[in-house]
Amino acid sequence: MRYVLTGTAAALLLAGVAHQALAQEADGQAVYREECKLCHGLNGVPPARAREQYKKLKALGDSGFVVKLSVDSIVTVLKKGIDKDMKSFKDKLTDPEMRAVAKYIKELAEKRKPA
Repeated sequence: MRYVLTGTAAALLLAGVAHQALAQEADGQAVYREECKLCHGLNGVPPARAREQYKKLKALGDSGFVVKLSVDSIVTVLKKGIDKDMKSFKDKLTDPEMRAVAKYIKELAEKRKPA
């Protein structure tokens, strides 16, 4: 009987971990929509207003640059910002939120990468 309870407890623990991982991915999309969408667009394609204001701003994945970055590199960009064009999010987002949004950004870039 003891083994059955241990197995059940392990199954519940694994289910909880899987649920937490799925929630984190959903949070990445939610954080992106809250914090990044204004400049980078809902699906990684910047709106015309943002492209006019920031001439270097391209759709995620179009240049292939973001696709080549690691999740850790994207987190570093989020923490430090890019010159005057992109503010730092170190005081606005937690490390887990930055990691989740970095993974989501990679997904968007992968979908748009050049052939």
